[in-house]
Amino acid sequence: MTTEKLSTAAETLTASTLGSTPVWRRVNELTDLVEIFDPEVQICSWQRQLDPAIAQYLCGLELNRKLQALETLVPTDPPEIGALPEHPGKTALLDDLALLRDILCELLGSEAAGMRLARLGHAMCPGWHVDKVGIRLVCTYQGPGTQWLEDQNVDRGQLRSEQVRNGRAVEATPGEIVLLKGAIWQGNQGYGAIHRSPELTVNAPLRTLVTLDPFWRE
Repeated sequence: MTTEKLSTAAETLTASTLGSTPVWRRVNELTDLVEIFDPEVQICSWQRQLDPAIAQYLCGLELNRKLQALETLVPTDPPEIGALPEHPGKTALLDDLALLRDILCELLGSEAAGMRLARLGHAMCPGWHVDKVGIRLVCTYQGPGTQWLEDQNVDRGQLRSEQVRNGRAVEATPGEIVLLKGAIWQGNQGYGAIHRSPELTVNAPLRTLVTLDPFWRE
């Protein structure tokens, strides 16, 4: 799995003026994530198979152990994530975090990525919402994945209406790489990916996820 073709492919698409129908896409190949640059696409995701060692590592941690890590990841250095305890499979997780960093940095031409790795026992953002960012990469390693509204062509000012609240949701699978355009993506005013955190039941497993935001140094 490589990222070397992402920068070249991204040059063929431009986020200019949004069309009349905002949509989401689930693509077949890693390089197809460049479709996020299509002005109408608000969400672009790619399903993949995770290294089983990652699940082994997360399942090996204490079930009630809190996990919260913030770090700036740069392509020239391996992730450190000092908050991660030693356990079989840790290297596989760090390698995957480095892969996600490379994908985002290659795709956006950014110099680094701001990472948040967290283990949650509750829905962090349970209501439909749009992030006030340019773009964000989300990947759920453990538990139910991020959800997004299947019909993205709704008024962003009516996200609390009953009709929108009851709208059909699409849920990311474990390991799925999800790119979410935010409200401040260039040319995306009034739009942005409508998504939410899944509700966790009493018997549901803890949810472990990572979010990455592109970062440019001045």
